[in-house]
Parts: sequence; structure tokens; C-alpha cells
Amino acid sequence: MPGSTNLITHHLNLYSYAYINPIKNFTGTIGASYDNLGGDFPGNAKDQLNPKVGLSWEPIRGTTLRAAAFRTLKRTLITNQTLEPTQVAGFNQFFDDYNLAEAWRYGGAIDQKFTKKLFGGLEFSKRDLKVPFLDFSVDPENPPSRNADWKEYLGRAYLFWTPHDWVAFRAEYQYEQLKRDEIFPEGVTKVDTHRVPLGINFFHPSGLGAFLTATYYNQDGKFGGETGPILPGRDDFWIVNAAINYRLPKRYGFITVGANNLFDEKFNYFDNNLNNASIQPDRMFFSKVTLALP
Repeated sequence: MPGSTNLITHHLNLYSYAYINPIKNFTGTIGASYDNLGGDFPGNAKDQLNPKVGLSWEPIRGTTLRAAAFRTLKRTLITNQTLEPTQVAGFNQFFDDYNLAEAWRYGGAIDQKFTKKLFGGLEFSKRDLKVPFLDFSVDPENPPSRNADWKEYLGRAYLFWTPHDWVAFRAEYQYEQLKRDEIFPEGVTKVDTHRVPLGINFFHPSGLGAFLTATYYNQDGKFGGETGPILPGRDDFWIVNAAINYRLPKRYGFITVGANNLFDEKFNYFDNNLNNASIQPDRMFFSKVTLALP
């Protein structure tokens, strides 16, 4: 049976980023970070240098091209926060991966402004990960640390439209494919997920506002592994979220009341977010007060 293991007790993080503008409407990002971690697995420590390269270029008015390539090492973060820049050329660097997971991310995108009130874009990226785990099948008492190869493909197309100062529409298509080694799949060896969120936001000068989002999910994959069989599975469903909010006078904050999974939809779904699930299998009502001090 798995025994107790050490947690990371220390880490050192150094980083430097430079933003250059060699020509008009072009911004290049060149940077690097260095991570030194220790403790997560018995006798294991990690030193890693992480290069960062990105570019953002507007070749013609209203059209922006973006590209990036960078390496990261998942380290312990206090409440998942860091002072290091979290994105390179608009591509997120930090994900809810396992501690000590190494990752390269490569991506390209185009953002288009069609009119003053209509925006759209396309984005695609790939992540190559080496995820550490303790292999209890080799030695249950003193398991060695090994790496599993994971791959993630992420795609996105979006369209935002504001036909009136009070109303905004959005439509997106999001694609995610996960491929994982069977030696450490963490619940899935391969899965394709399609998400189509459709939303409308309403803003009134009085401070009253509302939003409604209906998202279609379609997921198909092979689930299980490690200690159990790998079985195919799929599901498709709609999730509706809605809320009403009121902006306090003098912009002191908001009062919001709403519901997630409004129609209490039941589903089978594999969520890639380890600690913060993106959807819930039960209806949830909520209220919150957000204050902004002057």
C-alpha cells in the first residue's frame, strides 16, 4: 500500500522578461526562469531553466498575430499566486498540474477586429508534459520516482458582438484532447472534449445587470487505467448558468445572485482541472458581494 511521502519543503524561483519593439506594431517577448525545488518525492530534487519566447504583431489594422513557445516547471504556489508573468503573448503559462511536472507549450493565434463592435479569433496550442509519479508496482515500500508522458492539444475559436451599449453576445468553440501514458493516466488515457459556450450579458445605466450562458459539452474517450480496466465512454449535455447583479453607487462594488447548472443537469464528465472543477453535477445557487475601495 502507498505510504506517506514528503512534500516540497522549499523552492527557489528566479525570472527575467524583456519586451522589445524592433518595428512598429510588433512586440517580442524574450525571457527565462529558473526553478530549484526539493522534497516532493524521497531523494528527488529539481533544477530547471525555462526559456520563454513570444511575439505579437499587427501586420494590418485590426489583425493581430500571436505565437509563443516556452517551458515551465510546476512548483508550489501560495494560494496559486505568483509575481511572475502568467502569460507569454497571450498564452497561459501556469496550469493546475502536478508538482514537479515539466511542460513545453507551443501556440499560435490570430485575433481579428471586424468592426468597432465585432471581434473574433482563432487559437491553437500544444502542451508536452513529463509528469512525475511514484511507481508502487516496482517497490511498494520504497517506490522509485518515474515520469509519464502526457500530451494536451487546445483549440479555441471565438466571436464577441456588442450591438448596443447595454448588450453583449459571445459565442465560442473550445476543443481539448488529452493523451496520457497508461502507466500513470490519472483516470483517462485519451479523451476529446468539445465545448460550445453561448452567452448574453446585459448592462443598464442604473447599475442593474444580468448574464445567461448556455454551454454544450461533448466528451468521448477511454477512461480508467493503472489499477483498473480501460473502458470507453461518452456523454453530451447542456449546462446553463445565470445571474443578476447590481452595481453599487459610486462604483463601490457589486451584489450578485445567481445559479450554476440552473436545470440540475446530470452527466458523466472528466474534468482536467484537479482542484477547481469547471462544472458541477448539481444545481447550485449562490450570492456574493464584491467591494471596491476608492
